[in-house]
Amino acid sequence: MVGGKHVAALVLAGGLSLVLALPGRGGDDEALRRAIATFFRDAQVLRVDAVPDLYEGGYARVSVYAAGATLTGGFRVDEAWVRLVGASFNPQALRAGQFRLDSVRDTALHMRVSYPNLERYFRQLNPGQDVRLWSDGGSVYGRGTVPLFGVPTRVELKGFFAVGNTPELYFYVERLRVNGLPVPEAVVRELERRFNPVLTQADWPVRFRLRSVRANRDEVVVSSQPAAGEGCRVCGEVGPAAPTP
Repeated sequence: MVGGKHVAALVLAGGLSLVLALPGRGGDDEALRRAIATFFRDAQVLRVDAVPDLYEGGYARVSVYAAGATLTGGFRVDEAWVRLVGASFNPQALRAGQFRLDSVRDTALHMRVSYPNLERYFRQLNPGQDVRLWSDGGSVYGRGTVPLFGVPTRVELKGFFAVGNTPELYFYVERLRVNGLPVPEAVVRELERRFNPVLTQADWPVRFRLRSVRANRDEVVVSSQPAAGEGCRVCGEVGPAAPTP
């Protein structure tokens, strides 16, 4: 009987040794953080919580919270929460601190963007533009100047942001005035065609389907969950929970 227990203990110890010796098991938290920091650049706060899988570069779940970060492409967020499920990072790229996914089973994103950050982003896309944005909790309003044939031109607009279960964010104009004169709808639609989408994620290392957007008085909330205003299911896994409107 004692001999049987001794054999069982040896088998268990041997099994644990084999599991612990698997290459890449446990992941490299520092390498993962460096890689994620290349996506959330210059973050004032960056928190990462990861559950490694049993192979190198594999993670059952990666949760990220970032505050005051500039995403790849220059889109600056006040706060962002990300969840990656079943993520397989390229091992060689990960060891080099690069964010490169070979595959991912599911993704989620929830981000809060203030109007000053949106204004900076649009100035980056359109040099010479200086338009202030605000909202009444429904529509988004803008007033300022844009270059038209090289001449700063006064504009006033009313519109709304929209998403459609794709990675893109759109802005649609309900009313537009240039130097105080209303712009015909046909011209407005042509302008929309030219500047939309305002965000594509084309140069992001991972793409998220955007399912809802909400314009609050102080910020725009963009989320991969169906209702941006009903709280955030992925928030709070790491970092603070998202505020509810």
